[in-house]
Amino acid sequence: MILRFALVLAIGASITFMLTPLIRAWAIRRGLYDIPEARRVHRIPTPRLGGAAMFAGFMAALGAAVVVPWGVPQMQRFPIESFRLGLLAAGATLMWVVMTIDDIKKLSARFRLIIQILAALIAVGPYLWEWTLHPAINGVDVGARGIIATAFNTPFPMFRQINFHEIWPPLAIGVTIFWIVGMTNALNWIDGLDGLAAGVTFIAAIVLAIHTYSLGQYSLVLVPLALAGACLGFLPHNFHPAKIFMGDGGAMVIGYSLAICSIIGGAKLATALLVLGVPLLDGVWMIIWRRVRGAGASVSDRAHLHHRLLDLGLSQRQVVAFYYSVSILFGSLGLLLPDSWWKLGALAMLTSLMIGLLFYLARKQPQAQKSL
Repeated sequence: MILRFALVLAIGASITFMLTPLIRAWAIRRGLYDIPEARRVHRIPTPRLGGAAMFAGFMAALGAAVVVPWGVPQMQRFPIESFRLGLLAAGATLMWVVMTIDDIKKLSARFRLIIQILAALIAVGPYLWEWTLHPAINGVDVGARGIIATAFNTPFPMFRQINFHEIWPPLAIGVTIFWIVGMTNALNWIDGLDGLAAGVTFIAAIVLAIHTYSLGQYSLVLVPLALAGACLGFLPHNFHPAKIFMGDGGAMVIGYSLAICSIIGGAKLATALLVLGVPLLDGVWMIIWRRVRGAGASVSDRAHLHHRLLDLGLSQRQVVAFYYSVSILFGSLGLLLPDSWWKLGALAMLTSLMIGLLFYLARKQPQAQKSL
């Protein structure tokens, strides 16, 4: 079984690694560069569209994930699980096509948001109109015909589980869309330094794979491993100084896919919030910060945490190492802490540290907001 896990990871990594130089050469011939400007940190024009190689590696690994469970009884999946993988592939394909167009010819923020919501609706699948959870088969929960966050557990005795499906099925749909769209944008927003988005996603995907394995969902372990492989194959080309950028066609696809990895076999929200706490809290902070200063949430600026840490005097590699370290530390806590109370405490600590750091940097380095 471990060899099959390694195979999916290796397929995603190798295909992405081999295709990235080809995509880079094509982008150079076409003149598709990210040009240095005030809010960007790179100093020379750098080709983009690396997300095409990541998408190809992820899709190939996801295809392998359908095949490799054959012959292993513990990894056999029900047809509904394969259907969910199809929904993931369809939504990721839509995201990649439109966001790659955005990388070539800039699309409006509103249109990109509509596409993100539509991709999230594709993931929700037939649950959109069925509002049904299917009964267990052989003691294994089947759930919805779609990818849906139906419930999450809490440490509070009176509310051990908040079940969105039982409260009102459209609430479960709304929570799922909010989670997927939020995660998609959070990963896109941290794609501002070399190796940052791909590295954080790789760490988060590995943490989710380990968590999924601990739950005995062996066939679903292959999904985050496919994503981890695509990120791992891209990183050698994207570490500072980057030879190529992934673009929105990469960042939004990995954010979308990571969001689905965290809910496809039952919500693993506590673990996901811990390992991705820094980019998610930075995203919430930026929305509030921009609104308070009278700007729209889609305004581009240099007020993200990674920009402020650079302005404080840290190098790109030091800032990226900070993100990696926090993701590994709190992701490990999400895996090792014994119960929900401990995880809630770790999340509260991470939130307090992040808010304190963001307030300190905001007071020390006030940034003028600049709209595109």
